Amino acid sequence: MVKRKGIVVYFKSHKVIKRLSEYKINITYINKLGKYLTGYVDESDYNQIEKELKKMKMIKYVESSRIDMEDLSFIG
Repeated sequence: MVKRKGIVVYFKSHKVIKRLSEYKINITYINKLGKYLTGYVDESDYNQIEKELKKMKMIKYVESSRIDMEDLSFIG
């Protein structure tokens, strides 16, 4: 079973959304007015992805989601 962890990314520019496709982020929602997106990543990759996103200039900050991702875990 693959464990998932929710992620919330606040960004400065909408251009960053295209760049996030390079990472293993499954985007579930994008709010262009509030300039944030939500998604989920594998729990084992979360720390590495968070560090890489924080280095990007177009990212304001990254935080883990408060929603429990137990329902999104799958066998695969």
